[in-house]
Amino acid sequence: MNPKCTLPVENYQEALQALSGWGLSTEEEDGIRELFPQYLFFRNEHPDDGWTISDPVRLCTCTACGESFEAVRGNYTRGKLHHEQCNCPQCGKQVEGIAAHKYKYDMPSLQSWVKVAIARAGDDGALLIQAGNARRRFTWDELTGVIDFYPTKLYYFGKAGMAVWQEKVVHWSCGPLDPPQFAMVPMKTVCEPFQPNMMGYADYDGEYVVLGLADAIGETDLKYCQIMEFFEQEYSCGMGARAMCGIMKYLGWACAHPQIEMAVKMGFSGAVLELVQEGRKNAKLLNWNAKNPAGFLRMSAQDAKSLLRAEMDFADLKDWKSFPELKLNQYIAIRETVTRKDMRQLMECCRKAGVTPSQGSNYLRSMQPACARYAVPAERILREWNDYLDMAAQLGYDLTEKTVAMPRELRQRHDAAAETIKTRASEAELKKYKTRRRMLEQKYAFRMGDYCILIPKGSEEIVREGRTLHHCVGGYAARHIKGTTTILFLRRTRTPGRSFLTIEMETEKGKEQIRQIHGYQNERYGATMTPRERFGWFLGPWLEWVNAGSPRDRRGEPVLPAAEEMITEVEAV
Repeated sequence: MNPKCTLPVENYQEALQALSGWGLSTEEEDGIRELFPQYLFFRNEHPDDGWTISDPVRLCTCTACGESFEAVRGNYTRGKLHHEQCNCPQCGKQVEGIAAHKYKYDMPSLQSWVKVAIARAGDDGALLIQAGNARRRFTWDELTGVIDFYPTKLYYFGKAGMAVWQEKVVHWSCGPLDPPQFAMVPMKTVCEPFQPNMMGYADYDGEYVVLGLADAIGETDLKYCQIMEFFEQEYSCGMGARAMCGIMKYLGWACAHPQIEMAVKMGFSGAVLELVQEGRKNAKLLNWNAKNPAGFLRMSAQDAKSLLRAEMDFADLKDWKSFPELKLNQYIAIRETVTRKDMRQLMECCRKAGVTPSQGSNYLRSMQPACARYAVPAERILREWNDYLDMAAQLGYDLTEKTVAMPRELRQRHDAAAETIKTRASEAELKKYKTRRRMLEQKYAFRMGDYCILIPKGSEEIVREGRTLHHCVGGYAARHIKGTTTILFLRRTRTPGRSFLTIEMETEKGKEQIRQIHGYQNERYGATMTPRERFGWFLGPWLEWVNAGSPRDRRGEPVLPAAEEMITEVEAV
Protein backbone atom coordinates (compact mmCIF):
# COMPACT_ATOMS: atom_id res chain seq x y z
CA MET A 1 0.00 0.00 0.00
CA ASN A 2 1.46 3.33 -1.11
CA PRO A 3 0.30 6.87 -0.27
CA LYS A 4 -2.23 8.19 -2.76
CA CYS A 5 -1.49 11.22 -4.93
CA THR A 6 -3.64 14.10 -3.68
CA LEU A 7 -2.59 17.06 -5.86
CA PRO A 8 -5.66 18.53 -7.62
CA VAL A 9 -5.70 18.07 -11.39
CA GLU A 10 -5.91 21.81 -11.98
CA ASN A 11 -2.47 22.19 -10.34
CA TYR A 12 -0.77 19.63 -12.60
CA GLN A 13 0.36 22.12 -15.23
CA GLU A 14 1.98 24.46 -12.74
CA ALA A 15 3.76 21.56 -10.95
CA LEU A 16 5.03 20.07 -14.22
CA GLN A 17 6.33 23.45 -15.30
CA ALA A 18 8.35 23.69 -12.07
CA LEU A 19 9.73 20.19 -12.62
CA SER A 20 10.71 20.61 -16.27
CA GLY A 21 13.61 22.34 -17.96
CA TRP A 22 16.20 21.41 -15.37
CA GLY A 23 19.87 21.48 -16.15
CA LEU A 24 22.44 19.88 -13.89
CA SER A 25 24.26 22.32 -11.66
CA THR A 26 27.97 21.96 -11.00
CA GLU A 27 27.31 20.51 -7.52
CA GLU A 28 24.79 18.03 -8.89
CA GLU A 29 27.10 16.96 -11.69
CA ASP A 30 29.99 16.48 -9.26
CA GLY A 31 27.71 14.47 -6.98
CA ILE A 32 26.79 12.16 -9.86
CA ARG A 33 30.45 11.76 -10.85
CA GLU A 34 31.27 10.43 -7.39
CA LEU A 35 28.81 7.58 -7.87
CA PHE A 36 30.78 6.07 -10.78
CA PRO A 37 34.01 4.05 -10.63
CA GLN A 38 37.02 6.38 -10.82
CA TYR A 39 39.73 6.01 -13.47
CA LEU A 40 43.23 7.35 -14.08
CA PHE A 41 43.68 7.59 -17.84
CA PHE A 42 47.21 7.65 -19.20
CA ARG A 43 48.43 8.10 -22.76
CA ASN A 44 51.69 8.85 -24.53
CA GLU A 45 51.98 11.99 -26.65
CA HIS A 46 54.83 13.48 -28.68
CA PRO A 47 55.23 17.24 -28.04
CA ASP A 48 55.55 19.02 -31.39
CA ASP A 49 56.83 22.63 -31.44
CA GLY A 50 56.74 22.81 -35.22
CA TRP A 51 60.45 22.16 -35.68
CA THR A 52 61.39 18.96 -33.84
CA ILE A 53 59.48 16.03 -32.34
CA SER A 54 60.54 15.27 -28.76
CA ASP A 55 60.47 11.98 -26.89
CA PRO A 56 56.97 10.78 -25.93
CA VAL A 57 55.52 12.13 -22.69
CA ARG A 58 53.02 10.23 -20.54
CA LEU A 59 49.99 12.37 -19.71
CA CYS A 60 47.48 11.40 -16.98
CA THR A 61 43.87 12.45 -16.36
CA CYS A 62 42.06 11.56 -13.12
CA THR A 63 38.25 11.33 -13.15
CA ALA A 64 38.09 11.74 -9.35
CA CYS A 65 39.65 15.20 -9.20
CA GLY A 66 39.38 16.15 -12.88
CA GLU A 67 43.08 17.10 -13.04
CA SER A 68 45.37 16.40 -16.00
CA PHE A 69 49.11 16.29 -15.42
CA GLU A 70 52.32 14.99 -16.87
CA ALA A 71 53.76 11.89 -15.27
CA VAL A 72 57.26 12.66 -14.05
CA ARG A 73 59.62 11.00 -11.60
CA GLY A 74 58.33 11.64 -8.08
CA ASN A 75 54.62 11.89 -8.85
CA TYR A 76 54.14 8.68 -10.86
CA THR A 77 55.40 5.58 -9.11
CA ARG A 78 55.66 2.25 -10.83
CA GLY A 79 52.67 -0.09 -10.86
CA LYS A 80 50.02 2.22 -12.35
CA LEU A 81 49.28 0.05 -15.35
CA HIS A 82 46.20 -0.87 -17.32
CA HIS A 83 43.33 -2.19 -15.10
CA GLU A 84 45.45 -1.98 -11.94
CA GLN A 85 44.37 -0.20 -8.75
CA CYS A 86 46.45 2.80 -7.71
CA ASN A 87 46.17 6.18 -6.00
CA CYS A 88 45.99 9.42 -7.93
CA PRO A 89 49.20 11.47 -7.34
CA GLN A 90 47.12 14.68 -7.25
CA CYS A 91 44.11 13.87 -5.01
CA GLY A 92 45.27 10.59 -3.45
CA LYS A 93 41.97 8.78 -4.16
CA GLN A 94 41.99 5.16 -5.22
CA VAL A 95 41.49 4.83 -8.97
CA GLU A 96 41.89 2.24 -11.71
CA GLY A 97 44.56 2.75 -14.32
CA ILE A 98 43.24 2.83 -17.90
CA ALA A 99 45.36 2.97 -21.06
CA ALA A 100 43.41 5.34 -23.31
CA HIS A 101 45.13 4.13 -26.51
CA LYS A 102 43.53 0.68 -26.07
CA TYR A 103 40.05 2.07 -26.82
CA LYS A 104 38.28 3.67 -29.74
CA TYR A 105 37.67 7.40 -29.81
CA ASP A 106 34.28 7.20 -28.05
CA MET A 107 35.31 4.40 -25.64
CA PRO A 108 31.92 2.59 -25.68
CA SER A 109 32.96 -0.17 -23.29
CA LEU A 110 33.66 2.35 -20.49
CA GLN A 111 30.20 3.88 -20.68
CA SER A 112 28.19 3.19 -17.49
CA TRP A 113 24.88 4.11 -15.84
CA VAL A 114 23.69 4.79 -12.27
CA LYS A 115 20.25 5.41 -10.80
CA VAL A 116 19.95 8.76 -9.10
CA ALA A 117 17.41 11.35 -7.94
CA ILE A 118 17.92 15.12 -7.72
CA ALA A 119 16.02 17.22 -5.16
CA ARG A 120 15.35 20.96 -5.32
CA ALA A 121 13.13 23.39 -3.45
CA GLY A 122 10.25 24.94 -5.38
CA ASP A 123 9.26 28.60 -5.28
CA ASP A 124 5.95 27.72 -3.61
CA GLY A 125 7.59 25.75 -0.78
CA ALA A 126 7.14 22.37 -2.43
CA LEU A 127 9.84 19.70 -2.65
CA LEU A 128 10.63 18.84 -6.28
CA ILE A 129 12.48 15.65 -7.21
CA GLN A 130 13.57 14.24 -10.55
CA ALA A 131 14.55 10.57 -10.59
CA GLY A 132 16.12 8.78 -13.52
CA ASN A 133 19.25 7.31 -15.04
CA ALA A 134 22.59 9.12 -15.24
CA ARG A 135 25.17 8.14 -17.83
CA ARG A 136 28.89 8.81 -17.95
CA ARG A 137 30.68 8.58 -21.30
CA PHE A 138 34.24 9.26 -22.41
CA THR A 139 36.04 10.34 -25.54
CA TRP A 140 39.70 10.96 -26.19
CA ASP A 141 38.97 14.66 -25.88
CA GLU A 142 36.82 14.32 -22.72
CA LEU A 143 38.69 11.97 -20.42
CA THR A 144 37.11 13.48 -17.29
CA GLY A 145 33.76 12.15 -18.55
CA VAL A 146 30.55 13.70 -19.81
CA ILE A 147 27.47 13.33 -17.56
CA ASP A 148 24.00 12.94 -19.09
CA PHE A 149 20.85 12.73 -16.96
CA TYR A 150 17.57 11.24 -18.23
CA PRO A 151 14.66 11.65 -15.75
CA THR A 152 12.02 8.93 -15.80
CA LYS A 153 9.86 10.02 -12.82
CA LEU A 154 8.93 13.41 -11.40
CA TYR A 155 7.80 14.01 -7.81
CA TYR A 156 5.96 16.97 -6.31
CA PHE A 157 5.47 17.23 -2.51
CA GLY A 158 3.74 20.39 -1.29
CA LYS A 159 0.91 21.81 0.82
CA ALA A 160 -1.53 21.50 -2.07
CA GLY A 161 -0.82 17.76 -2.26
CA MET A 162 1.58 15.32 -3.81
CA ALA A 163 1.84 13.95 -7.33
CA VAL A 164 4.04 11.62 -9.37
CA TRP A 165 4.57 11.50 -13.13
CA GLN A 166 6.18 8.59 -14.95
CA GLU A 167 7.71 8.62 -18.40
CA LYS A 168 5.86 6.29 -20.77
CA VAL A 169 5.82 5.66 -24.50
CA VAL A 170 2.68 7.13 -26.07
CA HIS A 171 3.67 6.36 -29.66
CA TRP A 172 6.00 3.60 -30.84
CA SER A 173 8.44 4.02 -33.71
CA CYS A 174 7.25 2.98 -37.16
CA GLY A 175 10.46 3.79 -38.98
CA PRO A 176 13.62 5.90 -38.92
CA LEU A 177 11.62 9.03 -39.72
CA ASP A 178 8.98 8.31 -37.08
CA PRO A 179 10.77 8.07 -33.69
CA PRO A 180 8.89 6.94 -30.57
CA GLN A 181 7.23 9.65 -28.52
CA PHE A 182 7.41 9.85 -24.73
CA ALA A 183 5.21 11.73 -22.28
CA MET A 184 4.98 12.16 -18.51
CA VAL A 185 1.86 10.34 -17.33
CA PRO A 186 0.42 10.99 -13.84
CA MET A 187 0.30 8.05 -11.39
CA LYS A 188 -2.27 7.27 -8.73
CA THR A 189 0.11 6.54 -5.85
CA VAL A 190 3.56 7.58 -4.70
CA CYS A 191 5.94 4.72 -5.39
CA GLU A 192 9.68 4.34 -5.50
CA PRO A 193 11.38 5.47 -8.74
CA PHE A 194 13.13 2.16 -9.40
CA GLN A 195 11.85 -1.35 -8.90
CA PRO A 196 14.01 -4.28 -7.71
CA ASN A 197 15.23 -6.69 -10.31
CA MET A 198 13.01 -9.78 -10.42
CA MET A 199 14.75 -11.75 -13.18
CA GLY A 200 17.51 -13.22 -11.04
CA TYR A 201 20.45 -12.49 -13.35
CA ALA A 202 21.30 -9.09 -11.83
CA ASP A 203 21.60 -8.10 -8.19
CA TYR A 204 19.61 -4.87 -7.78
CA ASP A 205 17.10 -4.25 -4.99
CA GLY A 206 15.81 -0.83 -6.00
CA GLU A 207 18.31 1.34 -4.16
CA TYR A 208 19.26 4.77 -5.44
CA VAL A 209 20.90 8.02 -4.31
CA VAL A 210 19.11 11.31 -3.71
CA LEU A 211 21.36 14.33 -4.28
CA GLY A 212 20.70 17.66 -2.60
CA LEU A 213 17.86 16.42 -0.37
CA ALA A 214 19.36 17.63 2.90
CA ASP A 215 19.76 21.18 1.59
CA ALA A 216 16.54 21.34 -0.42
CA ILE A 217 14.16 19.97 2.20
CA GLY A 218 15.16 22.67 4.68
CA GLU A 219 13.64 25.30 2.36
CA THR A 220 10.33 23.47 1.85
CA ASP A 221 7.16 22.76 3.82
CA LEU A 222 8.56 19.30 4.69
CA LYS A 223 11.52 20.66 6.64
CA TYR A 224 10.13 19.15 9.90
CA CYS A 225 9.34 15.68 8.51
CA GLN A 226 12.37 14.14 10.34
CA ILE A 227 13.51 12.10 7.33
CA MET A 228 17.18 12.53 8.19
CA GLU A 229 16.64 11.46 11.79
CA PHE A 230 14.51 8.48 10.69
CA PHE A 231 17.18 7.05 8.41
CA GLU A 232 19.79 7.72 11.08
CA GLN A 233 17.79 5.70 13.64
CA GLU A 234 16.89 2.83 11.32
CA TYR A 235 20.06 2.50 9.24
CA SER A 236 22.64 4.23 11.49
CA CYS A 237 23.77 6.52 8.68
CA GLY A 238 22.92 9.86 7.16
CA MET A 239 21.39 10.45 3.75
CA GLY A 240 24.79 11.38 2.22
CA ALA A 241 25.80 9.40 -0.83
CA ARG A 242 24.64 6.04 0.54
CA ALA A 243 22.11 4.26 -1.64
CA MET A 244 18.68 4.04 -0.04
CA CYS A 245 15.15 2.95 -0.87
CA GLY A 246 11.85 4.03 0.62
CA ILE A 247 12.66 7.77 0.53
CA MET A 248 9.83 8.75 -1.82
CA LYS A 249 7.23 6.77 0.10
CA TYR A 250 8.43 8.35 3.35
CA LEU A 251 7.98 11.82 1.86
CA GLY A 252 4.56 10.81 0.54
CA TRP A 253 3.40 9.57 3.93
CA ALA A 254 4.85 12.71 5.55
CA CYS A 255 2.60 14.80 3.30
CA ALA A 256 -0.42 12.62 4.07
CA HIS A 257 0.29 12.32 7.82
CA PRO A 258 2.47 15.05 9.33
CA GLN A 259 2.26 13.00 12.55
CA ILE A 260 5.34 11.18 11.26
CA GLU A 261 7.37 13.98 12.78
CA MET A 262 5.84 13.27 16.20
CA ALA A 263 6.31 9.49 15.80
CA VAL A 264 10.03 9.78 15.00
CA LYS A 265 10.66 12.23 17.83
CA MET A 266 8.89 9.88 20.26
CA GLY A 267 11.18 7.02 19.20
CA PHE A 268 8.47 5.15 17.29
CA SER A 269 10.49 4.86 14.10
CA GLY A 270 9.52 1.18 13.99
CA ALA A 271 5.91 2.18 13.33
CA VAL A 272 7.09 4.59 10.63
CA LEU A 273 9.20 1.84 9.07
CA GLU A 274 6.18 -0.48 8.82
CA LEU A 275 4.17 2.38 7.32
CA VAL A 276 6.82 3.12 4.70
CA GLN A 277 7.82 -0.43 3.77
CA GLU A 278 4.46 -2.21 4.03
CA GLY A 279 1.87 0.57 4.17
CA ARG A 280 0.71 -0.82 7.54
CA LYS A 281 -0.81 1.84 9.79
CA ASN A 282 -1.46 -0.42 12.82
CA ALA A 283 -4.73 1.41 13.31
CA LYS A 284 -5.62 -0.61 16.45
CA LEU A 285 -2.54 0.74 18.19
CA LEU A 286 -1.92 4.14 16.58
CA ASN A 287 -4.02 7.03 15.33
CA TRP A 288 -2.21 8.75 12.46
CA ASN A 289 -4.66 11.67 12.51
CA ALA A 290 -4.14 12.57 16.19
CA LYS A 291 -2.82 15.94 17.30
CA ASN A 292 -0.96 14.86 20.47
CA PRO A 293 1.06 11.86 21.71
CA ALA A 294 -1.78 10.49 23.88
CA GLY A 295 -4.19 10.48 20.96
CA PHE A 296 -1.54 9.03 18.67
CA LEU A 297 -0.92 6.14 21.09
CA ARG A 298 -4.64 5.66 21.77
CA MET A 299 -4.21 5.85 25.55
CA SER A 300 -4.64 8.28 28.40
CA ALA A 301 -2.28 11.20 28.85
CA GLN A 302 -0.90 9.65 32.06
CA ASP A 303 -0.14 6.30 30.38
CA ALA A 304 1.43 8.08 27.42
CA LYS A 305 3.75 10.01 29.74
CA SER A 306 4.68 6.81 31.56
CA LEU A 307 5.40 5.01 28.28
CA LEU A 308 7.59 7.80 26.94
CA ARG A 309 9.33 8.32 30.28
CA ALA A 310 10.29 4.63 30.28
CA GLU A 311 11.71 5.07 26.73
CA MET A 312 9.51 2.32 25.34
CA ASP A 313 9.36 1.99 21.55
CA PHE A 314 6.77 0.64 19.12
CA ALA A 315 7.89 -2.96 19.62
CA ASP A 316 7.30 -2.58 23.36
CA LEU A 317 3.85 -1.12 22.71
CA LYS A 318 2.89 -4.12 20.56
CA ASP A 319 4.35 -6.47 23.14
CA TRP A 320 2.35 -4.86 25.95
CA LYS A 321 -0.87 -5.05 23.95
CA SER A 322 -0.32 -8.79 23.52
CA PHE A 323 -0.70 -9.19 27.32
CA PRO A 324 -4.18 -7.85 28.09
CA GLU A 325 -3.89 -8.97 31.72
CA LEU A 326 -1.06 -6.49 32.35
CA LYS A 327 -1.46 -2.83 33.08
CA LEU A 328 1.08 -0.47 31.60
CA ASN A 329 2.85 0.26 34.88
CA GLN A 330 3.12 -3.49 35.55
CA TYR A 331 4.57 -4.13 32.12
CA ILE A 332 7.11 -1.32 32.54
CA ALA A 333 8.16 -2.63 35.96
CA ILE A 334 8.68 -6.17 34.62
CA ARG A 335 10.51 -4.98 31.51
CA GLU A 336 13.09 -3.38 33.76
CA THR A 337 14.22 -6.87 34.81
CA VAL A 338 13.87 -8.88 31.58
CA THR A 339 14.27 -8.31 27.88
CA ARG A 340 11.38 -8.28 25.43
CA LYS A 341 12.27 -11.79 24.31
CA ASP A 342 12.35 -13.11 27.89
CA MET A 343 9.07 -11.33 28.65
CA ARG A 344 7.05 -13.87 26.68
CA GLN A 345 8.84 -16.75 28.39
CA LEU A 346 8.14 -15.19 31.79
CA MET A 347 4.44 -14.74 31.03
CA GLU A 348 4.20 -18.34 29.84
CA CYS A 349 5.80 -19.56 33.06
CA CYS A 350 3.43 -17.42 35.13
CA ARG A 351 0.41 -18.89 33.36
CA LYS A 352 1.66 -22.45 33.92
CA ALA A 353 2.50 -21.76 37.58
CA GLY A 354 -0.77 -19.93 38.23
CA VAL A 355 0.94 -16.83 39.65
CA THR A 356 0.72 -13.17 38.77
CA PRO A 357 3.34 -11.57 36.52
CA SER A 358 4.59 -9.52 39.46
CA GLN A 359 5.09 -12.68 41.52
CA GLY A 360 6.87 -14.35 38.61
CA SER A 361 9.13 -11.32 38.17
CA ASN A 362 9.99 -11.31 41.88
CA TYR A 363 10.72 -15.05 41.74
CA LEU A 364 13.03 -14.54 38.77
CA ARG A 365 14.83 -11.77 40.63
CA SER A 366 15.25 -14.02 43.68
CA MET A 367 16.96 -16.65 41.51
CA GLN A 368 19.71 -14.17 40.67
CA PRO A 369 22.74 -14.13 43.00
CA ALA A 370 23.43 -11.01 45.01
CA CYS A 371 26.78 -10.51 43.28
CA ALA A 372 26.36 -9.41 39.66
CA ARG A 373 29.66 -11.11 38.82
CA TYR A 374 28.04 -14.53 39.18
CA ALA A 375 24.69 -13.57 37.66
CA VAL A 376 22.93 -16.22 35.59
CA PRO A 377 21.22 -15.05 32.37
CA ALA A 378 17.49 -14.61 32.88
CA GLU A 379 16.85 -16.61 29.71
CA ARG A 380 18.52 -19.67 31.25
CA ILE A 381 16.54 -19.40 34.50
CA LEU A 382 13.25 -19.01 32.64
CA ARG A 383 14.04 -21.98 30.41
CA GLU A 384 14.73 -24.17 33.46
CA TRP A 385 11.59 -22.91 35.19
CA ASN A 386 9.47 -23.59 32.11
CA ASP A 387 10.89 -27.11 31.74
CA TYR A 388 10.33 -27.78 35.43
CA LEU A 389 6.68 -26.66 35.24
CA ASP A 390 6.07 -28.93 32.25
CA MET A 391 7.59 -31.89 34.05
CA ALA A 392 5.72 -31.06 37.27
CA ALA A 393 2.42 -31.04 35.39
CA GLN A 394 3.32 -34.36 33.77
CA LEU A 395 4.16 -35.88 37.17
CA GLY A 396 0.95 -34.54 38.74
CA TYR A 397 2.54 -32.11 41.20
CA ASP A 398 0.21 -29.69 42.98
CA LEU A 399 1.15 -26.42 41.28
CA THR A 400 -1.39 -24.48 43.31
CA GLU A 401 1.12 -24.67 46.14
CA LYS A 402 3.50 -21.73 45.63
CA THR A 403 6.48 -23.61 47.05
CA VAL A 404 5.93 -26.26 44.38
CA ALA A 405 5.31 -23.88 41.50
CA MET A 406 8.19 -21.59 42.51
CA PRO A 407 10.73 -23.79 44.34
CA ARG A 408 13.63 -22.15 46.10
CA GLU A 409 16.10 -24.75 44.77
CA LEU A 410 14.98 -24.63 41.14
CA ARG A 411 17.98 -26.47 39.69
CA GLN A 412 17.73 -29.38 42.16
CA ARG A 413 13.95 -29.69 41.74
CA HIS A 414 14.34 -29.53 37.95
CA ASP A 415 16.95 -32.32 37.93
CA ALA A 416 14.91 -34.43 40.34
CA ALA A 417 11.80 -34.15 38.18
CA ALA A 418 13.82 -35.02 35.08
CA GLU A 419 15.25 -38.08 36.82
CA THR A 420 11.78 -39.18 37.91
CA ILE A 421 10.42 -38.89 34.38
CA LYS A 422 13.45 -40.73 33.05
CA THR A 423 12.86 -43.56 35.53
CA ARG A 424 9.20 -43.77 34.64
CA ALA A 425 10.03 -43.76 30.95
CA SER A 426 12.52 -46.58 31.50
CA GLU A 427 9.93 -48.58 33.41
CA ALA A 428 7.35 -48.08 30.66
CA GLU A 429 9.93 -48.96 28.04
CA LEU A 430 10.92 -52.16 29.83
CA LYS A 431 7.29 -53.13 30.29
CA LYS A 432 6.63 -52.70 26.58
CA TYR A 433 9.93 -54.37 25.62
CA LYS A 434 9.38 -57.34 27.95
CA THR A 435 7.39 -59.40 25.43
CA ARG A 436 9.79 -58.68 22.57
CA ARG A 437 12.81 -59.55 24.71
CA ARG A 438 11.23 -62.91 25.67
CA MET A 439 10.82 -63.70 21.96
CA LEU A 440 14.41 -62.65 21.21
CA GLU A 441 15.68 -64.83 24.07
CA GLN A 442 13.87 -67.83 22.64
CA LYS A 443 15.17 -67.16 19.13
CA TYR A 444 18.76 -65.94 19.57
CA ALA A 445 20.04 -66.77 23.08
CA PHE A 446 22.86 -69.26 22.59
CA ARG A 447 25.90 -70.70 24.36
CA MET A 448 28.71 -72.83 22.98
CA GLY A 449 32.07 -73.36 24.61
CA ASP A 450 33.41 -70.19 26.23
CA TYR A 451 31.11 -67.79 24.32
CA CYS A 452 27.44 -66.91 24.38
CA ILE A 453 24.85 -64.67 22.68
CA LEU A 454 22.96 -62.32 25.02
CA ILE A 455 19.91 -60.12 24.46
CA PRO A 456 20.06 -56.45 25.64
CA LYS A 457 17.94 -55.76 28.71
CA GLY A 458 17.01 -52.27 27.54
CA SER A 459 18.07 -49.19 25.60
CA GLU A 460 20.45 -48.01 28.34
CA GLU A 461 22.45 -51.23 28.03
CA ILE A 462 22.84 -50.69 24.26
CA VAL A 463 23.96 -47.08 24.82
CA ARG A 464 26.45 -48.31 27.43
CA GLU A 465 27.73 -50.90 24.96
CA GLY A 466 28.43 -48.23 22.35
CA ARG A 467 30.10 -45.98 24.92
CA THR A 468 32.34 -48.82 26.15
CA LEU A 469 33.36 -50.13 22.74
CA HIS A 470 33.54 -46.65 21.15
CA HIS A 471 31.27 -47.37 18.21
CA CYS A 472 27.85 -46.15 17.07
CA VAL A 473 25.52 -48.88 18.34
CA GLY A 474 24.03 -46.42 20.85
CA GLY A 475 22.15 -44.79 17.99
CA TYR A 476 20.38 -48.12 17.30
CA ALA A 477 18.84 -48.38 20.81
CA ALA A 478 15.45 -46.85 19.99
CA ARG A 479 15.09 -48.91 16.81
CA HIS A 480 15.93 -52.10 18.67
CA ILE A 481 13.26 -51.37 21.31
CA LYS A 482 10.67 -50.64 18.60
CA GLY A 483 11.62 -53.79 16.68
CA THR A 484 12.86 -52.21 13.45
CA THR A 485 16.28 -53.77 14.00
CA THR A 486 17.83 -56.36 16.32
CA ILE A 487 20.98 -55.82 18.41
CA LEU A 488 22.73 -58.74 20.13
CA PHE A 489 25.82 -59.09 22.33
CA LEU A 490 28.56 -61.69 21.90
CA ARG A 491 30.18 -62.17 25.31
CA ARG A 492 32.53 -64.58 27.07
CA THR A 493 30.68 -67.03 29.26
CA ARG A 494 32.87 -66.39 32.30
CA THR A 495 32.42 -62.55 32.03
CA PRO A 496 28.92 -61.95 30.59
CA GLY A 497 28.78 -58.41 31.97
CA ARG A 498 31.82 -57.19 30.03
CA SER A 499 31.33 -55.81 26.52
CA PHE A 500 33.07 -57.77 23.81
CA LEU A 501 31.39 -57.83 20.35
CA THR A 502 28.15 -56.25 19.13
CA ILE A 503 25.97 -57.84 16.43
CA GLU A 504 23.19 -56.37 14.26
CA MET A 505 20.91 -58.90 12.56
CA GLU A 506 18.92 -58.71 9.35
CA THR A 507 16.58 -61.01 7.42
CA GLU A 508 17.27 -61.63 3.75
CA LYS A 509 15.23 -64.06 1.64
CA GLY A 510 13.68 -65.54 4.75
CA LYS A 511 16.99 -66.32 6.43
CA GLU A 512 18.58 -64.64 9.44
CA GLN A 513 22.09 -63.34 8.89
CA ILE A 514 24.57 -60.93 10.45
CA ARG A 515 24.41 -57.44 8.99
CA GLN A 516 27.41 -56.18 10.93
CA ILE A 517 29.55 -57.28 13.85
CA HIS A 518 32.09 -55.01 15.52
CA GLY A 519 34.26 -54.80 18.58
CA TYR A 520 36.32 -52.03 20.15
CA GLN A 521 36.50 -48.95 17.85
CA ASN A 522 35.20 -51.08 14.96
CA GLU A 523 38.52 -52.97 14.89
CA ARG A 524 40.56 -49.88 14.02
CA TYR A 525 43.36 -50.88 16.39
CA GLY A 526 45.20 -53.03 13.82
CA ALA A 527 43.56 -56.47 14.22
CA THR A 528 44.77 -58.95 11.59
CA MET A 529 41.43 -60.80 11.41
CA THR A 530 37.86 -59.53 11.31
CA PRO A 531 35.36 -60.76 13.92
CA ARG A 532 33.60 -62.80 11.24
CA GLU A 533 36.86 -64.62 10.44
CA ARG A 534 38.05 -64.98 14.02
CA PHE A 535 34.76 -66.30 15.37
CA GLY A 536 33.46 -68.03 12.27
CA TRP A 537 33.61 -71.39 14.10
CA PHE A 538 31.05 -70.00 16.56
CA LEU A 539 28.90 -67.74 14.35
CA GLY A 540 28.40 -70.31 11.59
CA PRO A 541 26.78 -73.01 13.74
CA TRP A 542 24.80 -70.38 15.64
CA LEU A 543 23.25 -68.99 12.42
CA GLU A 544 22.46 -72.53 11.21
CA TRP A 545 20.78 -73.21 14.55
CA VAL A 546 18.75 -69.94 14.35
CA ASN A 547 17.62 -70.61 10.76
CA ALA A 548 16.69 -74.18 11.76
CA GLY A 549 14.10 -72.77 14.17
CA SER A 550 16.27 -72.47 17.31
CA PRO A 551 15.60 -76.00 18.65
CA ARG A 552 16.07 -76.52 22.38
CA ASP A 553 15.91 -79.47 24.75
CA ARG A 554 13.68 -79.78 27.80
CA ARG A 555 16.04 -77.67 29.88
CA GLY A 556 16.00 -74.91 27.25
CA GLU A 557 19.54 -75.52 26.08
CA PRO A 558 20.30 -75.25 22.32
CA VAL A 559 20.27 -78.57 20.45
CA LEU A 560 23.24 -78.55 18.07
CA PRO A 561 25.09 -81.86 17.86
CA ALA A 562 27.32 -80.69 15.01
CA ALA A 563 28.46 -77.78 17.14
CA GLU A 564 29.32 -80.07 20.07
CA GLU A 565 31.43 -82.25 17.80
CA MET A 566 33.16 -79.10 16.46
CA ILE A 567 33.97 -77.94 19.99
CA THR A 568 35.45 -81.34 20.81
CA GLU A 569 37.64 -81.18 17.73
CA VAL A 570 38.76 -77.62 18.55
CA GLU A 571 39.60 -78.55 22.16
CA ALA A 572 41.54 -81.60 20.95
CA VAL A 573 43.63 -79.45 18.67
